[in-house]
Amino acid sequence: MASYSAFDDSPVRVVAGDGAAAELWDLVGRLGTGPAFLVCGASVARRDWLSRLVQAAPVPVEVFAEVEPDPSDDTVTRAGAVAAAAGARVVIGVGGGSSMDAAKAIAAEAVAPGWVAAQDRPGEPTEITTAPLPIVLVPTTAGTASEVTPFSVITFTQTRRKLVLNHPALYARYAVLDPELLVSAPRDARVAAGLDALTHGVESYASRQATPQTRARAYSAIEEIRTHLPGASADPPCVPSLGRLQWAAMVAGLAFSHTRLGIVHALALPVSALFGVPHGVANAILLPYGMRYNAPAAEAVYDDIARALGETAGAGDLAPRAAEAVRRLAAAVGAPGSLAEVGVREEALADMAAEAMKSAHIRVNPRPLELEDLLEVYRQALHGEW
Repeated sequence: MASYSAFDDSPVRVVAGDGAAAELWDLVGRLGTGPAFLVCGASVARRDWLSRLVQAAPVPVEVFAEVEPDPSDDTVTRAGAVAAAAGARVVIGVGGGSSMDAAKAIAAEAVAPGWVAAQDRPGEPTEITTAPLPIVLVPTTAGTASEVTPFSVITFTQTRRKLVLNHPALYARYAVLDPELLVSAPRDARVAAGLDALTHGVESYASRQATPQTRARAYSAIEEIRTHLPGASADPPCVPSLGRLQWAAMVAGLAFSHTRLGIVHALALPVSALFGVPHGVANAILLPYGMRYNAPAAEAVYDDIARALGETAGAGDLAPRAAEAVRRLAAAVGAPGSLAEVGVREEALADMAAEAMKSAHIRVNPRPLELEDLLEVYRQALHGEW
């Protein structure tokens, strides 16, 4: 049974529960009438449930099923032109973080051709002067929380940069969380998404911009993810666990929308941009190493994180055990254990560290960072040194 939730500090209205996808066209109707532009990847486009969803639409629907992992500016430019030509009045993103991020950027590009190309400016704020088309997002993974954040992560082809675009106009109007849509996701995708969500919870809790409210959300998300990721990662997955994991990922997104993240996300972006490693996989590998780097500078914070992860040792021993708890959980669900395992090469580390230093996440990390610090964390993670 679907339920509606509104959050005082978020413009996104959330519809969640078994069968929530059936509410989609009612939500679209609340945004006006006219053609819809549905954005997804090739694998989602092949699902029977998507065909049924499109056939049930009361308005014309143009399906753009060409979103790749880590969507590029070229894809956004092309799709924006198609959406504009179709006379789209709403953009619907269906899929994982890549499809939802692409949908947000397409909604802006469709009304302002050339917009996305102009955003390739590391360290500079995202600019939007024309209101994007209204956005509705339907996640098919439990990880990125893109459905409730103002972020769109885009890879710029010419410069080989992966940048986080961030603007309040990129918030969706509605998010539809239906755990039944997550069942068909491959196991590797469920693992990567869940550990991505865990990274969001941990880094949001530790952020210099954290507040009591964001920490309450992040702590809750960490507990839920630790509890339900094993069931959600099983084959076949436990549907109730998928539902709880999806809700926890969304709650972590509400937290990091306000706090930003930290060292792990700064390091993960170049890994994906240069080596094509899925974002969740990069985070899964780097998270324990980033936590181990940060813990000495924020011992009380990491004591709390360790508790959320189920650690119960004496207070003085908890902080260093937080990273170890993450390593055990990642290994238990079958995540890769090193950057070398996913194709990262040692000769690229220096360039990756230099690119990571440009990330806005660096400024909110709980421990100060220099270039050599980032390089050392990369070195440790390259071969899984612990």
